[in-house]
Amino acid sequence: MKLQAQGPLVGVRVLEICEGQEGPYCGAILSDLGAEVIKVENLEGDYTRKLGPFKQGESAYYISYNRGKKGIALDLSKKKACEIVKDLAAKSDIFIENLEPGAIEALGLNYDVLKEVNPGIVYGSVSCYGRTGPISKYPGNDIVAEAMGGHTSANGWPDGPPEPLGIAVSSHCSGAEFAWGILCAYLHRMLTGHGQYVDVSVSDKNISVTENVLALATMVNVTRGRSGGHHPIVGPYGVYMAVDGAYAIGCGTNEMWGRIATAVGRPELLTAEGWATNLDRGKNRLTHMIPLLTEWGKGKKRDDIVRLMRDESNVPCGACATHKEVQKDAHYRARGTVVDIVQPKAGKVSVASAYANKMSDPRPMVQGPAPLLGEHNEEILQSIICMTSEEIAKLHKQGILVQDLEPKQPT
Repeated sequence: MKLQAQGPLVGVRVLEICEGQEGPYCGAILSDLGAEVIKVENLEGDYTRKLGPFKQGESAYYISYNRGKKGIALDLSKKKACEIVKDLAAKSDIFIENLEPGAIEALGLNYDVLKEVNPGIVYGSVSCYGRTGPISKYPGNDIVAEAMGGHTSANGWPDGPPEPLGIAVSSHCSGAEFAWGILCAYLHRMLTGHGQYVDVSVSDKNISVTENVLALATMVNVTRGRSGGHHPIVGPYGVYMAVDGAYAIGCGTNEMWGRIATAVGRPELLTAEGWATNLDRGKNRLTHMIPLLTEWGKGKKRDDIVRLMRDESNVPCGACATHKEVQKDAHYRARGTVVDIVQPKAGKVSVASAYANKMSDPRPMVQGPAPLLGEHNEEILQSIICMTSEEIAKLHKQGILVQDLEPKQPT
């Protein structure tokens, strides 16, 4: 299936040797912006191809992070395969990787090597701890970065154990940061002609997204504790229950609190002791705010509460939507945030745009489906490094090129 080409990066070629989330997510962002992203996979392919759920052998996990890319698969244990990747890098603008520490060097595809064949290349690595520092040689992933960066210690209920967030927020944030870094380096190349190396750490990014906790710890010697998902300084700021589901409400000012107090029929709480300031409401959330809104929500429907708070009282409030609801949401459909693609085997699949900003011209978009393993081998090798069909057939016969256009669901 031909990919579309639309967005401000049309004409930019990205070579990706990434698995999992943060590297492929960066590649998906660049693809949404219009870049030609070529995903290089080894014999078995990205390990997320084997993570379900599956339909006709295609993985929802893999599709989510790799739609809009072209795919080539090689046996990277063979010298010829790595030489092919090097030839492709010589004709690319950007190279990104997120392999385990030492793996890209073992393949002979590290920055020092590739800049010899392409001095202007923008080369990026993303890993749990970064490529420098005392623990950079160790493996890691999102949940370990969460723990080491302080997220788990601040998540959960005050009388319970530290809790993970349950979704790979750090991987996503670092994947987005990776894309920003790559684009800044690419802009620098456009201005100066010089390529460079970009090094992104998931654990570094994890620390930077924990709001003001470092300043809090140093300025007033306070460690952010577990608050049951409710903000400890402002309030109400958390998730509450209605009779048929949950909703989130976020109050950041005292003036806004007055509108909430009026909506729940307690206008006197605007100035009452223990309620009047953000610090009061944050400090007393377990004894004051949570019991008040929990009792008030009994018997009320979720959507009615959202209408009262958001539409009538102008307070930030929204339903705790299921992903089925998100898939059908008219707002996200209108903005092009949730779109449908057609996979070669799985058929229609809803995915989220990786690039959250909306640009007027040219507009970024999801460029197409995720590739089957080695789906674009011939197209890539012919169009970029001018191999003949006979040369490509020989590489297939030698096992240097790999292709699986009939994926089987792993057992």
